[in-house]
Amino acid sequence: MTRVSWCLVFLLLFRCSDGGPPPGPATLGAEVRAAEDARGVAVEELEDDGPAARAGLQPGDLIQVIDGTAVEDPCDFEHALRDLAPGNKVKVAWRRGRERREATIELANALDLYGKACDGGRVSSCHRLGVAYLQGHGMPVADLGRAAEIFEQACSKGSADSCASLGMQLLEGNGIAADEPRARELFRQACDGGSAAGCAHLAFVFATGRGVPQDDARAFVLYRQACDGGDAEGCYNVGVHFDDARGTFQNPTLALAAYTRGCEMGSSMACTNLGYHYQNGLGTLADAARAVALYTRACEGTRCASGDPMGCFDLGVVYRDGLGVAPDKARAATYFESGCAGGNAFGCANLADLLEYGDGVPKDESRADDLFRRACEGGHQKSCERLGLQPEAQPEKPPG
Repeated sequence: MTRVSWCLVFLLLFRCSDGGPPPGPATLGAEVRAAEDARGVAVEELEDDGPAARAGLQPGDLIQVIDGTAVEDPCDFEHALRDLAPGNKVKVAWRRGRERREATIELANALDLYGKACDGGRVSSCHRLGVAYLQGHGMPVADLGRAAEIFEQACSKGSADSCASLGMQLLEGNGIAADEPRARELFRQACDGGSAAGCAHLAFVFATGRGVPQDDARAFVLYRQACDGGDAEGCYNVGVHFDDARGTFQNPTLALAAYTRGCEMGSSMACTNLGYHYQNGLGTLADAARAVALYTRACEGTRCASGDPMGCFDLGVVYRDGLGVAPDKARAATYFESGCAGGNAFGCANLADLLEYGDGVPKDESRADDLFRRACEGGHQKSCERLGLQPEAQPEKPPG
């Protein structure tokens, strides 16, 4: 087989070296964060020789549009580039104070751009390079082993976020041999170095007692550090600790504030719990309409964060019982279905109830039995009683 025909066969998978850019994700060479009280994403850091820097963007600029599509948050920014290839050109519009600017920018290969910067000693670029290999976007497959090697080197050179990422790979045995004791030490190192993710991971270790004595008070302090550092799930867990008086006092108002922040940063579980607070007037005035909106947001999730099955279940209850909306049991069934598919035993049980009696949906006793059994296996006591079974023992679910 000639080289030309070989390339034609494998072009889509491997991109032959003489037929286009090498494999790898496309990048503007700009790290962004959610903007406060403004539309768009704020540029936090630029690669010195990256496309965005060459086009004149500066830290603090507000990117608002990419190729005609509005960019509202970091998730929008990521997805605007995810399906593009190095060498593609995009039109970027941004604001600097009151001034609006625009430029057509050619995207770089992230592996090449971050690799050169990493080789030059920029540890934040090393972390981004490791993440690129870990995620595998724009490549035939992710390279978890290479990601771990990069995180290891970057961590040793002071990248706290790389310590946190390597710790997670070690905790889960993701691409490398699992090593929980070292993972815990890396989380401590990452948190001490200012990594919000590192603090959140270390908090999870203490909340679950994973290799250490379970300690809610220490977990709570660490979750607060993570939340303050911009970690959405850290904020969610701060709310849980205030709701349940885990390691701190019970305070629904402070829980509400933590859930609000976590939901705004993209945590579907925070949106679910925030909806519950508004539905039941916990720490705020009851607001059924807002609760429905939050449950909907939680159930649907985003392109960057999966939906929360509990949010789908709560939304199903709202429509089944007509709580702030017109009753609609057929619609409730679709939300119970989504919750059940995501592993929520309550969703399975409540969908089974509707199917057993044909309540708003076609009657289907056989499927109802299957769903009751699934709910029982998930720890739903009443479903087990309905089937004359005993529920499987379920470990207490910790925050995280």
